[in-house]
Amino acid sequence: MGEIKSSWEKNAVEWIKVLDSNSIGSRKFTNASIVSFVSNMKGTRVLDMGCGEGWLTRELSKSGKIVVGLDATEALLINARLKGLESYYHMSYEDVIEGQIIPEAPFDLAVFNFSIYQRDQLHQLFKAVKTNLLADGSIVVQTLHPFFLLQNGYEYKSQFITDSWKGLPGNFTDGHSWYARTLEDWFQIISESGLKLRCFKEVINDNNQPVSIIFQAG
Repeated sequence: MGEIKSSWEKNAVEWIKVLDSNSIGSRKFTNASIVSFVSNMKGTRVLDMGCGEGWLTRELSKSGKIVVGLDATEALLINARLKGLESYYHMSYEDVIEGQIIPEAPFDLAVFNFSIYQRDQLHQLFKAVKTNLLADGSIVVQTLHPFFLLQNGYEYKSQFITDSWKGLPGNFTDGHSWYARTLEDWFQIISESGLKLRCFKEVINDNNQPVSIIFQAG
């Protein structure tokens, strides 16, 4: 995952600038959906995996949750700490997979909001995160809807997409590749992780097009 970490370190300042200016149109739908979804779940202690500059951590805190943010990009965490009083820790997904205990665990649920890019080791990551949750805890994932593949002229199969920043406003460089999964393969990876799918929600924009999908598994 070195390519991913390097890309985020190079683009952290630009990403913060784009978020602060609210320049990504689809976030009108995806932000509201994940905040509503998690806010209405039982349990108060939330782990925000790949929290970035902490916008979701802060929003969930406003809803009454006790939220801890985790990220591998220190520049994003520095900005997050300036914007809110929540707890933020510098840890990579590799650290979690290797068995490092996440600070302030256990949690009621863990959220991955557009923060999963890898093909390999995802089931190990989910299993490791699960050990930091309470017995009935949940993992929640929001990701691009698999319909994205057809919308952008790709075959409908799980595959690597070459540039993570393509199509976004801002002066991004050195985009990392990311792994897009079909709906069937998302169900498969959840099963391989020893989790059971509890529910999922498709997020639709004003044109009745799917923009993301949210999974809850436990």
